[in-house]
Amino acid sequence: MKKVLSLILALAMVLSLAACGGDNDDKKQPDGPSGDGGKVITIGGLYPLTGSAASSGKTMQYGIDYAIKCINDAGGINGYKLDVVWGDTQGDAAVSVTQAENLITENDVDIVMGCYQSGVTLTASAVGEQYGCPFITANATSEALTAQGYEYFFRLAPTNMMFLRDMVEFCKSYSDEKGLDLKTAAICVDNTEVGQQTISYAKYWAEQYGIEIVGVVTHPSGAADLSSEVLQLKDYDADILIVDQYVSDAILLTNTLVEQNYKPGIMIAKGNGYTEADYVASMGSKLNGIMLATEFIEGSKGQAISDGFKAFSGEAMNGHSAEAYTVVYTIAEAIYNISSRGEEVDRESLKNELSQISIKEKFFDGSEIIMPYDVIEFCEATTVMDTEYLHTNLAGCLTVAQYQDGKLYAVYPESAAQKDVVYPATFN
Repeated sequence: MKKVLSLILALAMVLSLAACGGDNDDKKQPDGPSGDGGKVITIGGLYPLTGSAASSGKTMQYGIDYAIKCINDAGGINGYKLDVVWGDTQGDAAVSVTQAENLITENDVDIVMGCYQSGVTLTASAVGEQYGCPFITANATSEALTAQGYEYFFRLAPTNMMFLRDMVEFCKSYSDEKGLDLKTAAICVDNTEVGQQTISYAKYWAEQYGIEIVGVVTHPSGAADLSSEVLQLKDYDADILIVDQYVSDAILLTNTLVEQNYKPGIMIAKGNGYTEADYVASMGSKLNGIMLATEFIEGSKGQAISDGFKAFSGEAMNGHSAEAYTVVYTIAEAIYNISSRGEEVDRESLKNELSQISIKEKFFDGSEIIMPYDVIEFCEATTVMDTEYLHTNLAGCLTVAQYQDGKLYAVYPESAAQKDVVYPATFN
């Protein structure tokens, strides 16, 4: 593994905080964030704060800042307060190496959170492993991230595999509940690596749930026309249409479906472009009935928390900010457990505690888990579909939502549902 780690770091160099952590003598302990002389655990927040993904980075920054404020304002954690130091990846893997090294070696952070994009996270997490600093991602979904055997890396976010699992599970569950006998599905994705993963996992989970994949249609990312692709989908005439597009292709595909009067009974997307504001603004009523899997729907859970977040940040809590908020609380839980045993909170004890942590329904201070799942645990080495997962929260799952009257509402699981499913999809 050391050889792989070295290669990743070398390649990156060539290519160009609700806080955590210790009680070491050289830490900034005399004055915590509140100036009360308490001990400070420092998180390194490593996100794209400039560049094309800066808006997403800012959203996660809000989630981290809000969680830190909530925890510190409530008195901290057994004498510890949280702080955050920021690093800007600019959405670039090579930049992430320098920024991660600065956070770990210069700012002496106790744990790193980051980095949003999976490719950037993969490179930066190698730095954490090299220096023995815990690194946890709230948002990155690629299976490769927890297949490296890294001891210090952890992931809260559901993976690409989990997205497709929950999408297909919903279709099967809804079909059985309503007696619809939905037996067939078609897949439409772009021809990127992520699109290929979507095909692979859709096929796997469809087989598990007894749904036949009758056809797969791929297209270039940033397509100029999808008329022939939609004609293929019409010919397949599947009960379920599974899609995964970035925003421009999501807009084009939906418009083309409507133009050709193809209205699959269930059209379900892997979040992605179908959650973007540009998609909603462009579609008008044409998006009604479309379903998607996403990490968080405002009002489905944790209403008081999302209301507080909106007052704090000026924007609605979404999947990214909710996951960032949740990771800070997960770190705080680890600090609480370590300090309650009378042990030192440092990088090594944080790594060890996260490896064994089990959080169910509520955190140490009574705050609820606001994600669609109620358990946070980071698995030991586990293999699914020939992919090894280590330190992934396999209890993670998604909320399935549907556009109704131009707004996204949670419809599954039942515990989070805000509306009943409208079937078949109306597209108007």
